[in-house]
Amino acid sequence: MSEEAARKIAEANEVFERDVGAWDSDVEIRPGPDAPVIRMKGTYHNRRIAGGRWLVVEYRSDSGFEGHGVYGWDDVRGRYVGIWVDSTQSAIAQSEGTWDPSSRTMTYVTTADLPGRTLRYREVMEGREDGAVVYRNFMPGPDGREYEMIHIVSRRRS
Repeated sequence: MSEEAARKIAEANEVFERDVGAWDSDVEIRPGPDAPVIRMKGTYHNRRIAGGRWLVVEYRSDSGFEGHGVYGWDDVRGRYVGIWVDSTQSAIAQSEGTWDPSSRTMTYVTTADLPGRTLRYREVMEGREDGAVVYRNFMPGPDGREYEMIHIVSRRRS
């Protein structure tokens, strides 16, 4: 790999530096468009690996849910990419995303091959002025329109 390519990858992955560390989260899940909200607490432990090229995300909630992800810059695709696995499914969710530095927002389009269908949804992570990170997961509803299924506000553990 050329020095220029290595520099470009390193610069692209600097966006993940804000995510490194331990985080406490307030979680709201709405299983369906008209379903009542389920609230829980969670924790993230995020670290960078492989010389800072990849962000590893480890998440657990007080409900017993557990998930793990790996995110970084794919120089061939020219996009951010990620994978996610968790305790609710046996499929690997694959994401491609874009970063908007002006709003400090990462937006991913994510797909997971489930039995008999491919699920496609949108994930948005926004860094707020107060240092918190807001994660929003938008799923397709029964009518095909997306709704906000997951809303998480995470704050860095002191």
